[in-house]
Amino acid sequence: MEPDKQAEISVEAGRTLRIDVRVSPDEKKDLQAKATAAGYKKVSAYLRDVGRGVEVKENIPPELRRQLVGIGTNLNQIARLAQAGKSFSSHEAQLVQALAIIRGYLV
Repeated sequence: MEPDKQAEISVEAGRTLRIDVRVSPDEKKDLQAKATAAGYKKVSAYLRDVGRGVEVKENIPPELRRQLVGIGTNLNQIARLAQAGKSFSSHEAQLVQALAIIRGYLV
């Protein structure tokens, strides 16, 4: 048996108590989606970590990460121009595009 599997079994064996929580079908889908997005295979593991205050972060797809890095770079360039007192009107289209992308992910 693999070492990771052995550790998982021994941890699971130490868990003898059970907590039952009732959820609606929509809540169940939402919890499953959040657990999957955060890289968890089991919703129970996700809920244990959330309940214990572990910071759970959603995995960011590589394409989204690339876009966010590009947006951050553009915003830093615009901020430098603004701090230097230079006009950044030529970068207005980039700024509007970046904000539209950000809004698209927040909605």
